[in-house]
Amino acid sequence: MIREVIKPQYTNFTINIPTNYVGREIEFIMFPLDEKEIVQDMKKKNKKSLRGVFNKYADNVKISLEDSAWQNHILDKFTQND
Repeated sequence: MIREVIKPQYTNFTINIPTNYVGREIEFIMFPLDEKEIVQDMKKKNKKSLRGVFNKYADNVKISLEDSAWQNHILDKFTQND
């Protein structure tokens, strides 16, 4: 893989392709580096939460058991094998 960051001075740019790439499918991607940072910032801002989406399916009796569920599972798993 070859990656090169450049700052072009003109609209035309010539690329020399290595001989071991000749005859193979290759991909060229071009984007301004500052745009990449803007896109990442936009993704962070547009992130939505799914918190509370499944509340209608919750079993209120079992909610109180959630805090110790993992500990109970591990205890059950390893005490059954004794």
